[in-house]
Amino acid sequence: MALTPNWPAGTLRPDMLAQTRNGPVDCILAAPRPRIPAIRGHGRGLYAADIAVATGIVYATRVIESSGDPGLDNAMLNALQQWRFRPRLIYKLVVPVDFHGHTAHLGR
Repeated sequence: MALTPNWPAGTLRPDMLAQTRNGPVDCILAAPRPRIPAIRGHGRGLYAADIAVATGIVYATRVIESSGDPGLDNAMLNALQQWRFRPRLIYKLVVPVDFHGHTAHLGR
């Protein structure tokens, strides 16, 4: 039997709340948007941020599903590294993103 972490993981919703196994959680203190490089079209990606529970600081980010454009993926990973969370609420956040032109729609 696998151990379940005491703190939930979540998926970002369009309203910037994290949907967890315990329901929606308002855990984001700061969420800078990615600086989108000039692109040719649209993209969709899925990213993850690992959060230090005690401090709310992101200590690792990764691409779960690439947008197909390394520039978009890097922009989103760099932005996620800047995000800050309320301590002791969540240990991981999965962030779905739709890219359109120079805009990133978070929590699709």
